[in-house]
Formats: sequence, C-alpha cells, structure tokens
Amino acid sequence: MVGALALALILGGANLAKAESRDQTVDRLTDLLFYRVNPGLNNRKLQAGDRNYINEWQRLRAAIYPRVKPAQEVCYSPGPGDIGWEFTVINGETYEQIYDRLADIIFYSRHPQTTGQQINIGDKARSNEWLAIRREMYISNCGL
Repeated sequence: MVGALALALILGGANLAKAESRDQTVDRLTDLLFYRVNPGLNNRKLQAGDRNYINEWQRLRAAIYPRVKPAQEVCYSPGPGDIGWEFTVINGETYEQIYDRLADIIFYSRHPQTTGQQINIGDKARSNEWLAIRREMYISNCGL
C-alpha cells in the first residue's frame, strides 16, 4: 500500500507543484536576465563583496517588478487554471522600450559616472557593450 501511494505521489507530483508568488516570479525573472548579461558569474549566488552586482540586480528587479502581472491580465488565451504571473508592458510602453530600459539599467549600473548621458556615437566600445547587453534582454511573455 505504501508503495502504491509513493508511486501515485511520484506520477502526480507535477500537478502538486506550488504556484509561484509574484515576488518569486520577479526574483526568477530578475535572476534570468541578470545572469544572461553576466555569464561570467556562472549563476553563482551573489555574496556581500559583490556590491556592484548586487546594485545591478536590485535596480533590474525594481524595473521588472511593476511589469509582472497575473497571467489572466496579460495572456489573451491563458490555459485552464493558469494563475501564474507574466512579464508585460505598462503605461503604454512597447516591449522594445522595456528591453531598452532594462539594458540602460544594467549599462548605467556598470558606468554610474555616465548616468543620464547618451552614449556618444563615436564611442564604439560603450555602444557595443550596450548592444551586447540589449541582445540578452529579450524574453517572451505568455509562457516564459
């Protein structure tokens, strides 16, 4: 009898998964994007000495938080019982604008002395750095 119960729990385990809270989803999305633009960290947990990375992660999370909404609000045809969270636009912005903003957050966290300034057209190194960050910013909504 115990064996049958264990087998039922193993086979049905996928259906018993806990739903993520909004904060858990925001943290997961922040981690996803943060580690995509910082591949050298190899997904290691940040430590107290990683002040610059922690600052970058916190700024990214602050920008992501208001853009995580219930799936029923975001997805045009959510699945049955879909009560999860999705990344979406707010205040009339486009996804392109979101990704540009997230890339700006990472870039200016790394170069705080230039915050509020546009990258000069002739500054190829910084332009290329921003473009590399921006390339990694794309995530899809409704099914991430």
